[in-house]
Amino acid sequence: MSGATEAEEPATGLARVGQGLVEQLLRLGMDGFGPFKSAQESALGALEGRTREQAVARLIRNHCLVAGSQGAVTSLGGFIVMPATLPANLGASYLIQTHLAASIAHVYGHDLKSEEVRTAVLMCLLGNAGTEVLKQVGITVSTKYTMTIIKRIPIRVIRKVNKKVGFYLVAKYGTTRAVVTLGKGVPLVGAAVGGTIDAVATKAVGSFSCSFFDGVGEESREVRKS
Repeated sequence: MSGATEAEEPATGLARVGQGLVEQLLRLGMDGFGPFKSAQESALGALEGRTREQAVARLIRNHCLVAGSQGAVTSLGGFIVMPATLPANLGASYLIQTHLAASIAHVYGHDLKSEEVRTAVLMCLLGNAGTEVLKQVGITVSTKYTMTIIKRIPIRVIRKVNKKVGFYLVAKYGTTRAVVTLGKGVPLVGAAVGGTIDAVATKAVGSFSCSFFDGVGEESREVRKS
């Protein structure tokens, strides 16, 4: 049994919640939800009469406005169906960020149907911490962490990365005690999920996504399948 597998054993419940979260984020974050059209449509709309840089700035601004609106994140729970053990406000916050990252990916010419690109979108929610996920599947990032790294990963490994990302997205919110709270379906409230915090986090995801996807969109259409 590998060290990574042993590390996951005590938290199988957390991993299960994370897997459900990833599945929902990829589906709804790409297809659209609530006030958002699909990520592709949002990207094309933002590009009308604008440069890529202007389109990205508009996307970030609009998503931050929704994330930061008083009660907006919680109210989005009415439009989505997240894993039952995940608070609606937390799931919706991730959903807004996933939609933003996917929209930015499309602005820069990436194919949102590509498994590598979809995984890259999820990785943008973790920011630079995503390098730790890659290390756990045996990939050491020695150069700038961008989409170029992701597109070189074999598909069989990409699927392992997705599972790790889901685990990290839930685990980064806390301790074992927080996981128990998630399991009971009790919403997390307070500053950690407040509008201002969500807006700041969404802006950070947008900025990271911009640098992550910029300049390699056309290359990503020639992804190597393994």
